Amino acid sequence: MSSVYPCTPPRPRRSHLTPSKTPYVTPAKSASTRLRSASRSFSARRDHASPFYFTPSKASTVEDIGDRFIPSRRHMNMDLCRHALRSAKREREIDTSNSSSSPADPKLPSQETPMQKEFKRQMASSMYNIPIERFNENAEPVGLFSFRPAEKIASNGPDPFSLDVLRTMKLGGCSSIDRPPTTVASLRKVPTAPTRILDAPDIVDDYYLNLISWSKDNILAVALARSVYLWNATTGEIHHLVTVEDGNNYVTSVCWCTVQPQYISVGLNTGSVQLYDGRSLQLVRTLQGHTSRVSALAWTQQQLSSGGRDSKILQSDVRGARPIVATYRAHTQEVCGLSWNDDGSCLASGGNENYLCLWDAAATNRSTTRNEGNSSDYRPRLLLKQHKAAVKALAWCPFHRGLLASGGGTADRTIKFWNTNSGAILNSIDTGSQVCSIIWSKHQRELCSSHGYSENQLVLWKYPSMTKIKELTGHTARVLNMEMSPDGTSVVSAGADETLRFWNVFEEIGPSSSSRSKNLACLDRLGGRTIR
Repeated sequence: MSSVYPCTPPRPRRSHLTPSKTPYVTPAKSASTRLRSASRSFSARRDHASPFYFTPSKASTVEDIGDRFIPSRRHMNMDLCRHALRSAKREREIDTSNSSSSPADPKLPSQETPMQKEFKRQMASSMYNIPIERFNENAEPVGLFSFRPAEKIASNGPDPFSLDVLRTMKLGGCSSIDRPPTTVASLRKVPTAPTRILDAPDIVDDYYLNLISWSKDNILAVALARSVYLWNATTGEIHHLVTVEDGNNYVTSVCWCTVQPQYISVGLNTGSVQLYDGRSLQLVRTLQGHTSRVSALAWTQQQLSSGGRDSKILQSDVRGARPIVATYRAHTQEVCGLSWNDDGSCLASGGNENYLCLWDAAATNRSTTRNEGNSSDYRPRLLLKQHKAAVKALAWCPFHRGLLASGGGTADRTIKFWNTNSGAILNSIDTGSQVCSIIWSKHQRELCSSHGYSENQLVLWKYPSMTKIKELTGHTARVLNMEMSPDGTSVVSAGADETLRFWNVFEEIGPSSSSRSKNLACLDRLGGRTIR
């Protein structure tokens, strides 16, 4: 059946070698010219019939700058952009659900209150480390595609996000959210020489004892054999507190009260703990309960924790007639390290059997943590056995809740960082020598550790990279203990070489350093070179 064309009859097919008779093709004069003309005519018809035919573009000129804008993403906060895109997607889903639901549907989201909107703004500003002014009232970023240079951080003030608990610590590296700002203070010079050296004759060379403590009133307590002396760092005065009379007895630990800093607890080799008033230099009361020497003491509010060679930890309320309120049993050898966290909710203890135990302050109210034999004995919430030597050095991180640093003895030589909520090891660093003490900085993300055999030095670390900032040498024997000043700028180390050395290892962020200058001035006014 043939096709019918009402307007124009179909053109008969012809070979491309046949000369063209159409008016728009110029007749060729030779065979080769006719062949080339036919080939061009066939190519033109084939190109017009193809779906991939493109109109030839105009010649580009110098003024042609392209048809797309590719912005520079050098200063672009990708986390904020991702947050904005996901928020817009959720809003579209809510709008879709609202349009398909009835007005009386109880699943519809209620309108946010101004307080809730402000909370969302504060949360977004804290999580993405962006000033709150760049978020509108609905917590949406303003000027998301305005590519401006990153604002310079002022070096004369602290980072407002440095103590933000919403930031997640990554020990392997820092993300764009939690990376500590690079300031001039990070390039500071740490003095390698001590600012003051005092003689501490007859200090007991025992790794398991804790013989110095620095109070909030700027008074340093030092135990020298059977005596305890108090050195006032503000006035330079030295007071004799106590000397035990028994020839076989000596002081094994000292610790100032954190709530009422005029009171100091003194642990003895006989197993008793004496409580003194540091201002009147009078004995307040004596606590009994241990059968051997008391090696470690720690305060939380009005309660005192004591650990001894009898492997027990006694929790005593010094205000009560019967002070002992709980007994913690998990260690099998001498308890040599005790430390409460800042809010007093968790106690960390270290022992000579290489155990690290975590105890809840509310354990006395939970019968599930009690031992079956005695209703006043309690078990730890976590028992960690990853250390290979005695655990004495314990320190809670002041800027990250639940982060604990612990140090092991000669056979271990490591500093381990723990998530105390789960008991997981976050990082472990081999220091190369015995770890005696660990102190966190109050002002920067740094910590200082003191060491014994074989280096006998202090090491300043940058956290979380754990790179060495400075090594402080000077002690000729192992460093037994280390304490930090109340202003958090300097530390004192007590060595087995019978010396006390004061170091300016931490620097306070900010233009004001009056408290540090005051401490240095009082060190210079101190006439003698001995603590007694």
